Amino acid sequence: MRRLLMIVEGHGDVRAVPVLVRRILESHGIYDVQLLPPQRRGEHPSVKRLFDNYFLAAIKDNAAILWIMDFDSKEYECPYIESNELLARAHALRPGWPLKVAFLVKEYEALFLHDEQATRAVFTDIPKQAEFPAVPEEIRGAKEWLSHLRPSGMAYKESVHQEKITARLDLHLLRERSKDFAHLERAVLHLINSPVPD
Repeated sequence: MRRLLMIVEGHGDVRAVPVLVRRILESHGIYDVQLLPPQRRGEHPSVKRLFDNYFLAAIKDNAAILWIMDFDSKEYECPYIESNELLARAHALRPGWPLKVAFLVKEYEALFLHDEQATRAVFTDIPKQAEFPAVPEEIRGAKEWLSHLRPSGMAYKESVHQEKITARLDLHLLRERSKDFAHLERAVLHLINSPVPD
C-alpha cells in the first residue's frame, strides 16, 4: 500500500490535515493510501533552521512526505522561493526522496474564509450581514478574524474547530478559488505516485 507522511505546524493541524488529505484522495476515487500519523514541527522560521534534522528523521518512516505550513512570517516574502530552498536542502541530503512543501498563505484558516457556507455551518452565530473577505490570502490573522465575528467569549479555537470546518469544505469551490489549495491537491496526487528510493 502507498504511504504518505504529513508534517504539519500546529496542534489543530494534526487532526485537520489528515481529514483534508483523505477527502482529496477520496474525491479522486483513491482509497489505497495509508496516511501515517502526522508529525508536528512548528512554524516555518523554526522549520527552516532545523529542516535537515527534521527531514532526516522523517524519512525513517519510509514514506513520501507532504509538508504543510502557514506562510505568515514577515521575514519572508515568497513561498515559492522558500519552498524551493527546502526542497534543494532535502535533495542534497537524500536525492530523489518524494517531498512536497505546501505553504498556505497566510494560514490554514484562509481556506475557511474561501468557503463561507462551510464556516457558517459550524459557526451558526456569525451574523448574517457579516461579509467574508474577497481575497482571504490578504488577511493576516484569519483565526482572529473568525473570532472577531463571533459573540464575546466564543473565539475560534484551532484544536476544537479546525477539523470540524475542514470536514465540511467544498473541495470543488476551493479548487476554483484557492491557488494554495490547488497546489496542495497537486502535491498530494503527485506524492502518492512517487516511489520511495531503496
